[in-house]
Order: sequence, then structure tokens, then C-alpha cells
Amino acid sequence: MFISFLSLDFLLFATAITLFVAATRGRLREYGFLAANIGFIYAVVGPFGVASVFFFCLFGWLLTRAYVSGSNQGAILVIGLFVAAFIYLRDYEFLGLVLPDTVRLSFLSTIGLSFLLFRILHVMIDARAKMIDRIEPLTYANYLLAFTTFMMGPIQRYPDFRDQWADRSRAIAMNFEKHLDAGLRILWGLVKVYVLGTFLNRFALQPSTDVLSLSATELWGQLIGFYFYLYANFSGYCDIVIGIGSLMGVRPPENFNHPYIAQNIADFWLRQHRSLTLWLTDYVFNPLYKWALSSRMATTVPLAAGAFAAMITMFVSGIWHGTTVGFLIFGIVHGIWLVVYRVWDHLLTSRFGKKRVRQIRATWPGRAIGVALTLNATAFAFLFFQLDTPSVMALFNGIF
Repeated sequence: MFISFLSLDFLLFATAITLFVAATRGRLREYGFLAANIGFIYAVVGPFGVASVFFFCLFGWLLTRAYVSGSNQGAILVIGLFVAAFIYLRDYEFLGLVLPDTVRLSFLSTIGLSFLLFRILHVMIDARAKMIDRIEPLTYANYLLAFTTFMMGPIQRYPDFRDQWADRSRAIAMNFEKHLDAGLRILWGLVKVYVLGTFLNRFALQPSTDVLSLSATELWGQLIGFYFYLYANFSGYCDIVIGIGSLMGVRPPENFNHPYIAQNIADFWLRQHRSLTLWLTDYVFNPLYKWALSSRMATTVPLAAGAFAAMITMFVSGIWHGTTVGFLIFGIVHGIWLVVYRVWDHLLTSRFGKKRVRQIRATWPGRAIGVALTLNATAFAFLFFQLDTPSVMALFNGIF
């Protein structure tokens, strides 16, 4: 966690902003919330971080205006420029191979840019497709910089934020029980992060661990420990911001649905970081799959279209999560798991039929096997999510 949500300063800040948003209307509410969001970001990332965020948002706004009204060729160029700016500001590790250190502005790399990238791209694409009819500048700025979702999401869609912010839809029902539930959710999130997360971190794999020195049992135990530590930490954070957002009137989307009981890898990604999965499905997987279906590969090998789209989607997911080689491998491994699962599912369905396969998977042994395989497969992928680059390279050197 980059900021202590248990601190008195944060709790007082969140309470004050919630009361301010509830008590004000119009421009005062817009500008006041924007000032609070900028102040929060400054407290978290400092002056250089604020400068990086401001440039990225302004550049994204200008490109959005060009993208919405430009030609198809221009639209591709706009997205390319924006993604290139993101890669440069994030200071990806591979940039050291192509750029001298004198032109790499690593001090501008800051948290929050990954979530800003996907929010801005979503508005770009949907506005061009006429799915977003208008973009109010102040509301849009608050949508991008909202302190509840700036650091670690969830990835909220602009129409959902705008409608709640304008009171066209309710975050929660206006009664005591729902507000009590939101408060209890904040408390449960704090317990997850500061009690369960602190406890589980003792058993979790650490970034600099010499994996080759561990026994298979030790490695498995530390991977499972990290899996549940990451879940407690991230889902606890989401509980906190969803609870605060609910009380404030702008509720972020749900992001977790018990991923540790997923019965296959596709089910896992619909339960783990759901807002990211749905974004990747809409803006990466579906367009690639549609394109692949119209290509020659779909007529010769029907499963190839889905495999191609899944691999590219998980590749994007990996490099979106982080800037090092470990995150790239994390995405590739998940792509392989998805392809393996789809091929296996196709073979089973061809052999036994959809109805029989569903019946087998609905039995308790079928469910137990599915959960165990998925848990171990995803825990293995998190090995590369956690290890730093020297540890990843040492691992591959030791293997080969």
C-alpha cells in the first residue's frame, strides 16, 4: 500500500470530502472535489508525480478530441502516441535497451498512470463510437483523478461515474441500513489489509527470494501465502474505497468475487480484478477475436482465433501491471493457461457433449479438482508477479 488508509489524516480527509460532496451542489461541488483530489494526489506522489499526472491527463484530453473527430488512420496514430507517452512516463525497463539514460525521465514515473491510461482510452474509444454522447470537462477531470480510484482502481466507466455524480443514478439506497453496510465494508477492508494482510505477509514469497534454494514444499507454501496476501491487500483496499464511494454517492464497481474458488482460469479472471478483465475483454480481446475470426487462421484452425486473442490480451495485462520482465512473463503464463483450458474444454465437449461436461463439473469431485488446479496454476503465475528482475533472471539461469 502506498498510503496508510488506517491513518487519522486519511480517515479525516475521507470524512470531510464525503460531507462536502453531500452538502454542496453545482460548480462549488465540482471545483471543491477537484481541489481535494489534486491535494490527495500531491500528498501521495509529490510535485513531480503531480506534474506527470497533469501532463498525461492533458495530453490524453487533447488526443481524445483529435481521436473523436479524426480519420481512421489518424485514430490509430493517436492511440499509438498516447500509449508511447504512457510507456515513456512509466519508464519501462526495456527502455534502457533503446534510450540513453540522459533522455529517460525516471523521476516522472508515478503510480496511477496505468489506471489513467485505461480510463482515458475507454473514453476515447466510446466517444468515437457515439457510446458517450458528451464529456463535461470538470466531471471528466474528477472522474480521472477521484481519490477513491486513482491509485489502484477499480476501473470505473465514465458514464457510470457521471450518472452517479449528477444524481441520475444512486450509488446506494438512501436509508440507514445501506449506509451502515457501507461503513461496515470500510471496517472489513481495514481488517483485510492491516490484520489479514500483515499476518499473511509473514508467509508470502518476497521479491528477492532465491527460489532455487527452496524445496518444492517451501516454494508452494510461499506462493500460496503470497496469493492470499495479495488478495487480502488488494480486495481490502477495494472494500475501503467502495465503502467510501458509496457514502460519497459515487460507488466504484465491484472488483473481486472470491477468486480462490474459481473452477477454471477463465472463471478466475471474472472473479479477480473484474473491472480490469471487463476492460480488456471489451477493448482488447473482442476486437482481436473479431479480426482473427475474419482471417484465414479461423477457417483452418477454429481455436486459433481465440488462442491468439487470449495470448495478446494477457500479454497486455502483464505489461500493464508492471514495468519489469517478471510482469511480462506473468501475462504470458496466464495466456498459456487460458489457451490450455480452452483446448481442454473443446476436447472434453467434443468427446462427451456440453451437457455431460456440465454435469461432471457440477459434482463435488469435479468442483474440487477444478478449484485445486486453478488455485495452483494462478499461484504459480504469481511467482513472476512478485519476483524482481534479478531474481527472475537468476531463476532462468538456474533452470537452463
